[in-house]
Amino acid sequence: MIKTLELKGGLVVALLILLTGIVGGLFIVLGPKATERSPGVVHIGVRYANERSLEFNQYGKNGPGATIELIAPDGRAVYFYGNLRIGRNLMPLKDVSNGPYIARLSAPGYQSREVPIIVEGRMINPPRGAQLEDGTLADYNMIGVRFEVE
Repeated sequence: MIKTLELKGGLVVALLILLTGIVGGLFIVLGPKATERSPGVVHIGVRYANERSLEFNQYGKNGPGATIELIAPDGRAVYFYGNLRIGRNLMPLKDVSNGPYIARLSAPGYQSREVPIIVEGRMINPPRGAQLEDGTLADYNMIGVRFEVE
């Protein structure tokens, strides 16, 4: 007869706990090093007030292509990211110093939207108690806009 390896329940539980501890330890040790090298990612949602109209078909299914600029308190643009499409977009946030900014989102033929944000490391947050325009939304690492026709 061939002998087979039989694992008892207690041994399986002990091995699972040991494996979980090893993997968790690796996340704790290696996690901060991985995030130091990678840029933060900001989620940007773009919608248009007339995106279901016939005249909007001239732009195709992705829309006219919106852009976002981060404007410093002194008025200069410190970061630019373009070709934002309808729906959710992922924008890398790198080489932007900490501090307050205005995120200006614009699209050709539509009213620009401005959202106050604070950059902290590789994250953005709206200032506490900030009053946002109608059609805009800001939260932890997320900005959402609905463009109105000019």
